[in-house]
Amino acid sequence: MQELFVNLIVAIICGLVAWVVKVTIPYIKVKLESGRYSWAAEIIEYTVRAYEQLEGSGKGDHKYRLVVDQVTAELDKLGIHLTDRQISTLIEAAVQAMNTEKMEITDE
Repeated sequence: MQELFVNLIVAIICGLVAWVVKVTIPYIKVKLESGRYSWAAEIIEYTVRAYEQLEGSGKGDHKYRLVVDQVTAELDKLGIHLTDRQISTLIEAAVQAMNTEKMEITDE
């Protein structure tokens, strides 16, 4: 009887552990992916700023291609894989943020 009770307790504990693992693994995956995405956004922002300083204003398509090539190479080294659309969106966001900062500086 006591052995049956111990086996029942062990089975319940195993079930709880399995449930916790099932619930927490997707959460951990989401957190890791969001961390990677924010890291990629930061890399893209710094790259956009660097090419803006190196190439100057204008040359939009040329700079865009340089940024895409550089960012893709750097993200591949880090094992972060984004679609072309995600990279393009992050580049546009970085350019928009940079332009907004420029406008704020000129308004002062």
